[in-house]
Amino acid sequence: MTTPSVPAAPAGKRFGPEGFTLMEILVAVAILAMAYLVVLQNFSLSFRKLDRLERGWRRDFAALLAREPDFRTIPLKKEVEPLTGEILLTGAKFQLVAVSSDDAPGQATLLLERRP
Repeated sequence: MTTPSVPAAPAGKRFGPEGFTLMEILVAVAILAMAYLVVLQNFSLSFRKLDRLERGWRRDFAALLAREPDFRTIPLKKEVEPLTGEILLTGAKFQLVAVSSDDAPGQATLLLERRP
């Protein structure tokens, strides 16, 4: 029966139950603190961008609602022809449709249509 051999420690290194030195712990804590600050900065930046997007969306929606009386003057069509575009937004009175053209590939026109 042979006993497994334990690898010898390299010269100048000691392995034992002493643990880490205070300097090693301080360096590790400093590195973790810097990583934590980077993560917090990314979250903060993301929340600021989301807030800016939401404020812009609210501003645009308020502007659209302010223009609603202008849209009421659009005459109703007796027969609604089928749309060849993609409906982007549907409301109770209007729908926003992206209509692509064969003449200009890659470009689309937004059409605001009053619903009956």
